[in-house]
Amino acid sequence: MNGLDVATPKTNGIVKPEGETQPTQSAATEAVRIADGTLRRVESVKTHIHWAGVTILWSVIIGVLLLAAIWLYHLATPDNIHFLTTAQVGNIQTILLSVVGSSFATQAGRSWLNPSGDKDNSNQ
Repeated sequence: MNGLDVATPKTNGIVKPEGETQPTQSAATEAVRIADGTLRRVESVKTHIHWAGVTILWSVIIGVLLLAAIWLYHLATPDNIHFLTTAQVGNIQTILLSVVGSSFATQAGRSWLNPSGDKDNSNQ
């Protein structure tokens, strides 16, 4: 009944919450086994998702750094030793500008939307 007793004429219309439930024997046994280290949770899916996220993150970071190095190489060297066409260098510039622009927009949005200056709003 949604955790509440029904108001009856005997209780003068006052609804009293139910008492807390007592732990079952299996719950108590499980708590003891977790506390002494003989029982561990299986978190293989969580671990796989974590490592997939880390791998994707570092792949993107390395890709952006490689693109930046190639773009800087094409800026610093003469035209006769370039290995990319002008259109391909333009595409790299577009990608790098998008990365920098989105990072700026994210940071600016955080500071504009959080005028109190709280840095730790990632958990909200």
